[in-house]
Amino acid sequence: METNLPLLANRFAPTYPLTEPWPVGPLEVRDLAPWQRCWACGSTANEANESYCIDCGAALETRLYQAFLSRRDEPSGPALISRMADPLARAILPDVIEECDLNGMRLTVLADTDAMPLTAPLDETTALMIGAAIAQLLVNLHGAGIALSTLTIDDLGLIGPGQVCLRQANDLRLVSDAERDTAFQADLLALAEVLERLTAIPRTTQRLSEEAVEEAPQATDSLEVALRQIRTGELRDAAAVAHRLSALRDERTHPVPLFQLAGSYTDTGQVRDHNEDSLFKLTMCLENNGQRQSCGVYIVADGMGGHAAGEIASGMAVRAAARFITEHYLQQMMAESRLYHEAEMQELARQAVLAANEAIYRESRSQANDMGSTLTMALVVGNRAVIANIGDSRTYLFRDGKLSRISKDHSLVMRLVELGHLREEDIYTHPQRNAVLRSLGDRAEPEVDIFSLRLLPGDALLLCSDGQWEMTRDPEMERIIAEEPDPQRASAALVAAANQAGGEDNIAVILVRMML
Repeated sequence: METNLPLLANRFAPTYPLTEPWPVGPLEVRDLAPWQRCWACGSTANEANESYCIDCGAALETRLYQAFLSRRDEPSGPALISRMADPLARAILPDVIEECDLNGMRLTVLADTDAMPLTAPLDETTALMIGAAIAQLLVNLHGAGIALSTLTIDDLGLIGPGQVCLRQANDLRLVSDAERDTAFQADLLALAEVLERLTAIPRTTQRLSEEAVEEAPQATDSLEVALRQIRTGELRDAAAVAHRLSALRDERTHPVPLFQLAGSYTDTGQVRDHNEDSLFKLTMCLENNGQRQSCGVYIVADGMGGHAAGEIASGMAVRAAARFITEHYLQQMMAESRLYHEAEMQELARQAVLAANEAIYRESRSQANDMGSTLTMALVVGNRAVIANIGDSRTYLFRDGKLSRISKDHSLVMRLVELGHLREEDIYTHPQRNAVLRSLGDRAEPEVDIFSLRLLPGDALLLCSDGQWEMTRDPEMERIIAEEPDPQRASAALVAAANQAGGEDNIAVILVRMML
């Protein structure tokens, strides 16, 4: 027998006839009294038949909502949301705007959601934020004897950076004591499956000998390991999973607040008559309420294009890149505390270099010259560093007395080394050693190399133009940095050594030491 569901809560009616007995499950309802609760701001202060909300001005028109019918004595789906007292859990679950009972049934009406769908693959930090939030929701659900029952990527949405919500909760159900272990374990496996798909982490099976198992390093600080621990049952309940994922999330989003002590020096050299190198150095530290935020932006650029054009290009490069980072990160950092997000910082560094490229590219076209510049940059937040590089200026890491190059030269001689046609020690004397294959201003959108580092107390970052590393070579720079602890004096000593070795090019150096 078909019948229209009576108007419930003096507001809602189904959009299609229902067959009695009314079925448990989702349905769509029409709000015939939209003034009772504004769809935009939630105001309940409007008078009957009001056309516009008196608080926000939104048009109060008949609207459609998703809803759910369940048995009053056996609530299921969104009807169980009201059992969640934790506001964080309620924030993830769909928002209930009305519930009412009639003839042994319960109607739960859900607010519209403007959550953005998730698109795989996601970076690991975002996936950990999502995973930790859903795992904590499972802690609350399981504590109330409720199973989520199903979870797919399509069920999830983003309502802010790293802030996840459930787009539907139609499969929530109460479980008996006898089925709890099985049902709750199924929820954890579903979460692991979603995170695996979101990050495109492959499942791998390896056959290892006992000796290989004993010798192989055991990584324990990755999402991949945590997902394996869920699947194998090592993480046995929602609380253990939430703790594990939250710890991984916090480790990635809260850098160790190391101090940065930086020095810099630049010089024309012994041969050139003007200096086409430029550098930018900015170190910031904010301490408030016992919390420290440290940040640094360090840039070295080597201009090209002859007299007047080279120094203009390198100056434009460091200014444009520094301005971009200031406007898109440093100002927000000073305004409020924010979580570190490696993928976002990598994109910030890349866009900063592209901003520098755009400035030079536009100027070179307007002036009809071939100005250009190399650029190497370090964006340091606490113990995290993102390195961006284009050209043959370099960024090095100094650790435990050893200097290792982080950036990759975009030069003809380094390409010959990669192809096996030249020994690396020959790049210093090759007649084409100054030929650069990639630089700022060469094309509208060049490829930018990005590298990420975890820094330790006692480490140092060295950024320099080719006028430094070609003259002094890595072992000599390593010795000077090891012997002189003060970064400003060390920078001056590095430049002096380059000049003493011939000073055939302009020289620019930034040295940043990391300290607790």
